[in-house]
Amino acid sequence: MIDRLLKNDDQPLPENKSIKDDINGNSRIELPSEGDNFKAKEIRRGDEDRVKGILKRGAQNQMNSDAKISSPGFSGVRVLPLENTSGEKQTEVVDKYRLEGLIYRLTASGLPAIGLILLNLKFNFFADTIFLYKLSLLTVMVKMLAYFELPPIDLIPVRKKRRDIRNFLIHELKFVLMAVAVVFFSNLAINPGHLGLFLITNFGLQSAIYVFWRNYNKIALKPRIRDASASYLKNAIIVGASKRGQRTADFILRHPDLNLQILGFVDYHKKNLWRYRDIPLLGHPDEMDGIVVHNQVDYVIMAVEPQDFKDSQRVFSTVEKMGINICVLPDIYERQMSKCRASSMNGQPILLYHSSPENRRLGMFFKLVIDKIGGLIGLTALFPIMLLSAIAIKLESKGPIFFRQVRSGKNGREFKMLKLRTMHNNADRVKDELKHLNEMSGPVFKIKNDPRVTNVGRLLRKFSIDEFPQFYNILRGDMSLVGPRPPLPSEVAEYKPWQRRKLSVKPGATCLWQINGRNHVDFERWMKLDLEYIDNWSLKEDARILLKTVPAVLKGKGAS
Repeated sequence: MIDRLLKNDDQPLPENKSIKDDINGNSRIELPSEGDNFKAKEIRRGDEDRVKGILKRGAQNQMNSDAKISSPGFSGVRVLPLENTSGEKQTEVVDKYRLEGLIYRLTASGLPAIGLILLNLKFNFFADTIFLYKLSLLTVMVKMLAYFELPPIDLIPVRKKRRDIRNFLIHELKFVLMAVAVVFFSNLAINPGHLGLFLITNFGLQSAIYVFWRNYNKIALKPRIRDASASYLKNAIIVGASKRGQRTADFILRHPDLNLQILGFVDYHKKNLWRYRDIPLLGHPDEMDGIVVHNQVDYVIMAVEPQDFKDSQRVFSTVEKMGINICVLPDIYERQMSKCRASSMNGQPILLYHSSPENRRLGMFFKLVIDKIGGLIGLTALFPIMLLSAIAIKLESKGPIFFRQVRSGKNGREFKMLKLRTMHNNADRVKDELKHLNEMSGPVFKIKNDPRVTNVGRLLRKFSIDEFPQFYNILRGDMSLVGPRPPLPSEVAEYKPWQRRKLSVKPGATCLWQINGRNHVDFERWMKLDLEYIDNWSLKEDARILLKTVPAVLKGKGAS
């Protein structure tokens, strides 16, 4: 039998090999490992002749093998459980890891009772001591119930899960709602003011212990997180062993606290003893049903190449029928700068690729609020200056006070931008005659000493007073306080593809271009500054730009 198994191999089995039969009558080849752990593969008796390759050597974490079987009646390859000689040490670490979590939850559950007793000592809410103790016990039970939740489906690193502020806030919100519900439905004689004070006190105590717990997990847990996570491991099989599959394996191996163990690959093109980073090839995707039956599998990750999408439908259907979680990678297309997130279209799940910061919804919400408030304050505070400017414009030249110009907003949507008129009435008609004087590169037209500009207009432009009416556009929602300057549609028509990305966000009254020299910056650099702002957007960056805009405007540097 051994000769037949080695028929296609160019090397003999390693020394100290042994052949053993298990209780089911399956022959098993056992090989020594090079480290503490090893895995082997089971081969059913009677199917030896159909095996094309066997495991040749051990590995640090697992030993690889391949058994591609042509028989439709059997396609099962079993990866044996890990045998760890340092199991006692690992169990000790795991027990300590679990104990820490239990201590934190018990301590957090006891804090409401402690807070209630301390408040009663200070303000004497309850004269009946027995009632106080019963109420304290009730708060502990409610807090413990707030920690109950369904097992998560998402694969989140353990350390990140422990340090997730959102989870903490959700637990506290659940406790508040549950406490209010218990008081309301049980008709407890508790003053609403006392209840509010108790909830505030409890939140303060919970926040204090959470800060300690978060820092502990950040510092003390770091050296042993890899060992501690071993007891929570979930097994995965990657469908596809080419570029996408290997990239998936790299990501999982870089993040051991995902608690995800790769059993192996299945692939349409790889054969025999192929392996990647000591991860074995388990077989062909058509053999998936047998592979799953003979192994404990939690996830199947679909990472096939585009040319194999059609064939992979059979694998998807097979795994779906078996009730195993299926992960489909979103990187169907090679992306360079865009980000991908799950979204929906009238309930239909879709993958949304976007290169703007709009997925940061909380930050964008605050940006919108700041824009509305800033637009209102700007119009109110600067109205006297605009009024004086309007009088000066009327006295110097004939024509309207405001100049309305069509500009391209977000995604090219056109809107009418409002400015104080700084040119003579026929400025647009003589523009073509002055194009040879353009001092800016690219499709932008700017002249330092533009003859179309009036004397009052030159002063207004120097200190950007002509831009003040744009607070109205900000208040309407056409623009933002901070963002790339809105271009003319004629300029957009001449943009290169990479330059059009500046239209992916709402235009603004000021941006990096304004605080870096304005007209002293050439068009190419201008576009790169706008894209730099988009890629690095944050509320902090907006605040920095706004603070730097004020001195830049007062100096009048780069204005024309």
